[in-house]
Amino acid sequence: MKHSQTIGVLLCLLMIYSSAQPLVIIESRHWTITGWDAAGSNFGQAGKFLSFFAALSLLFFALPYIWAKRFNMVFAALLLAWSIRNFLLLSTCQMGECPEKQWALYGCIFISAAIMLMTFLPKLKVSSQPQ
Repeated sequence: MKHSQTIGVLLCLLMIYSSAQPLVIIESRHWTITGWDAAGSNFGQAGKFLSFFAALSLLFFALPYIWAKRFNMVFAALLLAWSIRNFLLLSTCQMGECPEKQWALYGCIFISAAIMLMTFLPKLKVSSQPQ
């Protein structure tokens, strides 16, 4: 795909943005949990992990080397796994209280899946001479 690297860079920037947005809202305690602020809960700051690996993935999308494209697949797999982990952790009902899921919780999963797809379509120059 001709523009997979550019799309991958834009998706990484979108991942960094969406991980800082509200993921869930727990209305009974008046908590808004984002990826960077757990608001007094034990959920942790999962957006920092997503942002770090999205930044690494952005860097490796920009590098034109084959080893960078291979490492990028690993980083994209970590992004997808951590996004699914966040969804499972933040969307479960505990003690009869269900959090209200926001768009960013779903967005992180779809964006990380799209990043994973873009890592499978790198634009590499292939020489036609046998080695």
